[in-house]
Amino acid sequence: MKIRDRLLLAAERQFAERGALEATLTQIRDAAGASVGALYHHFPDKAELYREVWAHALADYQRHFWSALGDSADAGAGIAAVVRVHLRWVTENQYRAMVLTSARPPGVRTSESNREFMTNVTRWYRTHAGYGTVRDLDLDLVYALWLGPAQEYTRQWLGGDMRSAPTTVADELAAAAWSALGTDSHKRPAKPPGQPDPAPRKPARRTKGTR
Repeated sequence: MKIRDRLLLAAERQFAERGALEATLTQIRDAAGASVGALYHHFPDKAELYREVWAHALADYQRHFWSALGDSADAGAGIAAVVRVHLRWVTENQYRAMVLTSARPPGVRTSESNREFMTNVTRWYRTHAGYGTVRDLDLDLVYALWLGPAQEYTRQWLGGDMRSAPTTVADELAAAAWSALGTDSHKRPAKPPGQPDPAPRKPARRTKGTR
């Protein structure tokens, strides 16, 4: 692994465990097995290192988010898939997730990659809103209804206040997100990935003499 990557991983863990204020460059350098010169060659100060760690964590999260959403032609499946991916990603990337619950450094929100991500997600949602399958709401409210409960659950789980792993409540939270965002005429239970749609019910046979 390249020294820059080792420094990013070491910093990610130190920032997650100690917080951005308490973690020191010496601790990060020692954990990465890097020299003073190597550290400052890649990162001029702690603020820049923190920004890079935060941006790296966000980019990884957004890649997983979009991989679940981008190929979803069905609105309900896409809404549910993102909730499940969020819960799984936090479960599998706890240090990275803890970094993202910390203060966002300047410049990340306005980065080109973040703007592209937000544009793609907005286009996907607005397309389905135009079809009438999801509610036409302000995007800030959409985000809160879509991932707010899942984010709160994972935040408390990371803090040790929830015992059950986030993935164990995925079905309930995915169904809740779809219930909040789907329009009444298109709502149906959010099914787990790979589970086929239920077969249509056959009309009841009429018996002789019924109308």
